[in-house]
Amino acid sequence: MVVEDEPLIARFLSKALRSEGYSVAVAGGGDQAIDRLTEGGWDLVILDLVLPECDGFDVLRAICGRQLEVPVLVLSARRGVESKVAALDGGASDYLSKPFALDELLARVRAILRRGPVEPVPDPDPAPAMCFTLDGRRHELVLPDGRRLGLSTREYALLEYLSRVPNEVVSRERILSAVWQYQFDPRSNVVDVYVGRLRRKLDPLVSIETVRGGGYRLRTG
Repeated sequence: MVVEDEPLIARFLSKALRSEGYSVAVAGGGDQAIDRLTEGGWDLVILDLVLPECDGFDVLRAICGRQLEVPVLVLSARRGVESKVAALDGGASDYLSKPFALDELLARVRAILRRGPVEPVPDPDPAPAMCFTLDGRRHELVLPDGRRLGLSTREYALLEYLSRVPNEVVSRERILSAVWQYQFDPRSNVVDVYVGRLRRKLDPLVSIETVRGGGYRLRTG
């Protein structure tokens, strides 16, 4: 459950979490959240502290007082140590300040939801070989034959982000958060526009695939 009274942020979080395969419900206020939480069956609450009706601390107290066994990730613009300490002491499992990086939020969600004994982590497979390198000082893509292709600052940032996760489908929301730092309306088509620009510059040397309903994938071979 996402407990957030700002509709834009609530929609952004819902869409991002659903793109990762989670089922999501939204509560716009503390009273509504408490009513729905008492129904049970929740795996995680992402909780803002500043809410209409009753605030996030009231929600935390209700969760503890009613012995509702659900972890809580506080996501709040309150960056002070006092708020963090109060939330964690009040029963929150984790605390993340706004503005936030979506990749970090998703990593924290995965960590909270992880169940069972920790299994040994196998050695990762070698990273797929890229058919290019990136020159961050010049914002250029460098091909094996030495040719260089100039990119704008945002084009370079987008390609650099995709190249960190080659062959992985990355949602538009994750790209928007990582490359634009949550500065644009999540309904914007800015990601699609810049992917189109990269394709016009780099095809057929670099393949960026559109995955319907998923996002984009940088192919390495």
